[in-house]
Amino acid sequence: MVNKIVKTIVALLVLAGVAYAHPPPPDGYVEEPQQVTSADDDEPAFNMLGFRIGIGALPIEHAHATTFSLGLGVEHPVFAKTRVFGEYEWMWVMRADERALQAMSPRPEEHGSGHRTVIGLRRELTSKRVSRGFSLFLDTEVGGGVALVNDNMAGVEFLPTAFLGLRGGYDFYSRNDDSPSRTFEAEFLLRAIAIPDGIGMMFGVGMFWGN
Repeated sequence: MVNKIVKTIVALLVLAGVAYAHPPPPDGYVEEPQQVTSADDDEPAFNMLGFRIGIGALPIEHAHATTFSLGLGVEHPVFAKTRVFGEYEWMWVMRADERALQAMSPRPEEHGSGHRTVIGLRRELTSKRVSRGFSLFLDTEVGGGVALVNDNMAGVEFLPTAFLGLRGGYDFYSRNDDSPSRTFEAEFLLRAIAIPDGIGMMFGVGMFWGN
């Protein structure tokens, strides 16, 4: 008997909360039944904005160049599990000059800065939902762009760029419509970069937000 009374009170409290959140419909209104499908649990795709820091190596003028970069990126969903993205990176470049290491007299340090812009496509390879709103992912990407590097010794260089990469990480998704950011994504990036003098690499860590 006591259990029935407790259940009745709980049910009344739940109904009162629903009634407070949703005012009663007008007279004569008939609510149509809603069908719940598995697609209702899918996390929608959002426009994304974020940044990334990276370290890499490029064979500029057949010499090994170490790069540090700070970039901004935007993404837009175009197909199922596919996004188009654009990025801008500011780069700091240091070149290893073997002749400077072998010379008896000191040589000026060779360094420079640069800018790189790319566009590409990102495609989901696999994903794993750990819990509701939290998922792990592994994506692939392909694209191209241009880089402009200004070196204190060699001057300005224009470098056409093509790349192929892998992204892995996790994302959080919020179902709260009032949230300023419905989704947050943290990623690790490994990218092979082709320029006229050869192929370089870049490793990056990024964070993106979407709404």
